[in-house]
Amino acid sequence: MKRAESREAADSVFFGHDPLTFLPQADLDLSDSKYLNLLLHALSRIPPGTPPIRSLTKVRLRKRGSLEGLVGLTRFMMADYKVGGADVERFGRHIVTFYTGLLSRLSDPSVVAIIAHELAHAWLNEHVRPEESRRREREADMLAETWGFGEELAALASETDPVAS
Repeated sequence: MKRAESREAADSVFFGHDPLTFLPQADLDLSDSKYLNLLLHALSRIPPGTPPIRSLTKVRLRKRGSLEGLVGLTRFMMADYKVGGADVERFGRHIVTFYTGLLSRLSDPSVVAIIAHELAHAWLNEHVRPEESRRREREADMLAETWGFGEELAALASETDPVAS
């Protein structure tokens, strides 16, 4: 599904009519309808008036990641980086990957929590400041909770073990 080709970014603010307006530039590589529906459900719950994530260029599914226990990963590439010899867009870009090998073992509310958490990473990098840190993990959870995903985050916490720091 190539959302970036079929949508014009008319408004700078997400109003909730079409949940995909929150991701105006993102191509969705989600061949499994279950995860597409859970993504749409999560997007529909982002509060109206929240500015969209324009730097998110791809949301995709993969079977497994390179790190044990990884269920989702948001990669941010700064604008002054080159990818394959080409300049990355002016503000940088995000690619969010979800790993179905572990997601398939979790409840739908836990998967929605992971989706909200990864979207929060991308939103914070674009609208607040890009950085990688342990604090950023907590900030992403706090933003997802602010967006109304507290119950899903609690479900995720009850179904998983904390990551050792």
